Amino acid sequence: MLIHLLRRLVAQRKSKRLLLEAQKRLDAGDPDEAERICAGISVPPAGDRPADAQVLHGLVASHLRLADAFQALRRYENEARQLERVLELLGAANPTRPRVMLRLAGALRDCNQEEEAEVLYRKILEIEPDNRDALLCLAVAREESSVEEARAIMARYVALQPGSAAPRLRRALTLAPITQSNDEIEEVRHRLDRELDEVLERKWPAIPHPEFEIGSTAFALAYHGRNDSALMRKLGQACRSVYHTRTLCNRKPFASGSRLRIGFVSTYFYDHSVARTAFGFSRDLPRGHFEVYVFAIAPNADGRAEAIRRGAEHYVALPHDLESIRRAIDAAALDLLFFTDIGMDPLTYFLAFWKLAPIQLATWGHPVTTGVDTIDYFVSADDLEEKGSENQYTELLMRLPGYFMPRYAKPILDGPRKSRDELGLTAGKHFYYCLQNLFKLHPDFDLTIREILVRDPKGEIFLLEGRPSWMEQIRRRLNRTLGENASRVRFLPRMARHDFLQRLAVADVILDPFHFGGGNSSCEPLSLGIPVVTLPAFQLRGRFTLGLYKEMGVDCCVARSPQEFAEIAVQLAQEPDYRNWVSEQIAAHCEQLFDRPQASLALGEELLRIAAAAR
Repeated sequence: MLIHLLRRLVAQRKSKRLLLEAQKRLDAGDPDEAERICAGISVPPAGDRPADAQVLHGLVASHLRLADAFQALRRYENEARQLERVLELLGAANPTRPRVMLRLAGALRDCNQEEEAEVLYRKILEIEPDNRDALLCLAVAREESSVEEARAIMARYVALQPGSAAPRLRRALTLAPITQSNDEIEEVRHRLDRELDEVLERKWPAIPHPEFEIGSTAFALAYHGRNDSALMRKLGQACRSVYHTRTLCNRKPFASGSRLRIGFVSTYFYDHSVARTAFGFSRDLPRGHFEVYVFAIAPNADGRAEAIRRGAEHYVALPHDLESIRRAIDAAALDLLFFTDIGMDPLTYFLAFWKLAPIQLATWGHPVTTGVDTIDYFVSADDLEEKGSENQYTELLMRLPGYFMPRYAKPILDGPRKSRDELGLTAGKHFYYCLQNLFKLHPDFDLTIREILVRDPKGEIFLLEGRPSWMEQIRRRLNRTLGENASRVRFLPRMARHDFLQRLAVADVILDPFHFGGGNSSCEPLSLGIPVVTLPAFQLRGRFTLGLYKEMGVDCCVARSPQEFAEIAVQLAQEPDYRNWVSEQIAAHCEQLFDRPQASLALGEELLRIAAAAR
């Protein structure tokens, strides 16, 4: 007995010493070593734990701190491992267990382990049926695959908060990322319109933190192929009715001196499509007229983030906290505030409801009108807009002249082009690539895919893998709309960028989907001389590829109807000589698309004009 007690005392002292060392490693910014040390600390069986409560408490605290550290580093698998260890240590009866389970589910979602996260949400609700956080998270998780089930869960969430508009708005914004038909699209839009009216018909208490309490945007609307201006305006009115912010800025442009202070703000100022297409705006505005601030919200540390930092006179890295961001922007006393992508992130969507500068602008990082009454201009380009397209915007439409892509860097293959044999691809097939996020694939596009496959028995369509629930929904839809031809639609796994470009280079044809086409995903194949077939839409988001072809002076891949789209695509795939001629035309002119400052200079001239008029 005495020997047993002595052994436990020695083990307990060793555990305390290791805990102290792990804490020191964490304080020194070395979570990997702290994790290794914590993994070596043994804990007695559950029956012996009261005698070691201090060690147990310290170990739980250390694993939680490690989880915090790995979350900040976006190392979500490490974060999940630490939280799983915490649950082991807490035991089944601990009242804090649901809170840790909720956080673990979030980490699992960040690791794309959606099913495992859903299991945890359901377990939390077995313990606490009215756990609002678990209900909301489960609804969000089910939204990806079953909107009706998600809305049923949201009904429980709404019932728990009868006096708040936030859950009602969140339920209204429960929108399917993948739609099965045009009838479904119409039904969804009518329902959203009706539920926004229900919010507007009552007076509700203010919502102090809608970025969390509502925590969503109307992102999916942009993929319906409709004019969104009326719905987006109504959504903005509904949010404005419960989110009371400053809507006036008494400063006049040029108040700080002869140069205009302009700030660019986004949660995507790192190696992301938004940063690739917007970087030139902040870099190339002429410094004789503009003092440039960049407000980077929780940026990743990568080469593009560093380039953006170097290209700004004032670079401010900010936490994912609306009030901190608002204060930092206020302190800069800006003349103009430029949002690159309103509608993609709830944080910047609700930040836009504040009037933080005399002139506020949005642009095509998310290429749809904002509906926000404190955004004055939407920056677009004349080559991308149809005549009369002003009615698609709740802002004043700014049509920049000339080439629209600001300082876009040319994609470069990492080494010589690989052959199809080297990539393990089947010989004798015609490869049509449509490598977009799956929510861009509108039901109207299915009929054109079917036409291509019917016309070309050797044709295979390659789509890009997405979330498993999205892939299942797309497969279900294509099985219905394509019939037996659906077997010739493949999914290409996601891969590192250099491997992706190599795979792209062996395509016969790239298909630009309608009604929401590619920007980055058209620049990439065109840089390699690969033809991209496009059918321009009536809205900005379906006209970027058209703008690229206009700049090159090449029009043989621009269709005027879905039928012509299929004809062009099949001709390119089946006639190698013709395809080679088209590729030569593209290759001869594609340099004009890259690393050009003209769009930023045109923006600067227009901003100077409107700022002078507002003095």
